[in-house]
Amino acid sequence: MKQTFKVLVAIFALTVAAQTFADKLVWSVSGLKMPESVEYDKVNDRYYVSNLNGGVKLKDGNGSIGLIDGSGKLLDVDWVKGLHSPKGLALHNNKLYVADVKQLVVINVNSGKIIARYMAEESEVLNGIAVNKNGTVFVSDWLENRIYKLEEGELKLWLETAKLNSPNGLWVDTKHLYVASWGAGLNDDFSTATSGNIKKISLKTKTITTLPQGKHWFNMDGIFPYSTGKWLVSDYIKGEVFVLNAYGKVEKSLKLKKGAADFYYIDNKKLLIVPLMEDNQVVAYTLD
Repeated sequence: MKQTFKVLVAIFALTVAAQTFADKLVWSVSGLKMPESVEYDKVNDRYYVSNLNGGVKLKDGNGSIGLIDGSGKLLDVDWVKGLHSPKGLALHNNKLYVADVKQLVVINVNSGKIIARYMAEESEVLNGIAVNKNGTVFVSDWLENRIYKLEEGELKLWLETAKLNSPNGLWVDTKHLYVASWGAGLNDDFSTATSGNIKKISLKTKTITTLPQGKHWFNMDGIFPYSTGKWLVSDYIKGEVFVLNAYGKVEKSLKLKKGAADFYYIDNKKLLIVPLMEDNQVVAYTLD
């Protein structure tokens, strides 16, 4: 009888978990063009989505920025055209910064017009972007282990080292730049010879610290603070978003699909918005 009770409890627990997971989906948008990154505009209550629409290194002119309203309705898949293979996005003072192969593109979100382009000719694949409160812009070069910084009207090399471990998503505060690394030894299928991890870089000294993650293997794409000492990170290949605590333990995970890329998290709404690049979708989930 006790054994039967334990089995029933286990089945009930699994059932509840499955129902809870299913109930977390808030909205889903299809019809994007290989969406790689999403950024929320609180003032206008809308989302900007980078449509890569081709190879990650192609300068083919068919990339764009899509527009989704606050309720999850696709307003315009090609709201801003004239891009190549756009990836990371960051919004600051009505300016949307876009990492686009070898250039940083700036869009005025009020007019929907491109107002600046900053070239980094020596870069390979500009990817993640972070902007601090002062408006300083950092951009990662995924394949060349570089971080660029926008200053004095130029996109300048700020840091270059193999320790960056294929830098992808970025987050910055007043003292440190945090990097979600993909992992070294990139294969044709985007798998790697080593695991990715979170790098903490001092803005003052450029000292790099690798945050603990136990024995977990990641190919990190996006990164976002979850709570004190905890991070949300996406794993593109696994198709999951994880909560990783300060001790390197995965506390929670949300299983999605392969291609879960550079997401956005709205803390006061507990809302996670994830582009699914290989499914041409953007999905939004609430997190407990």
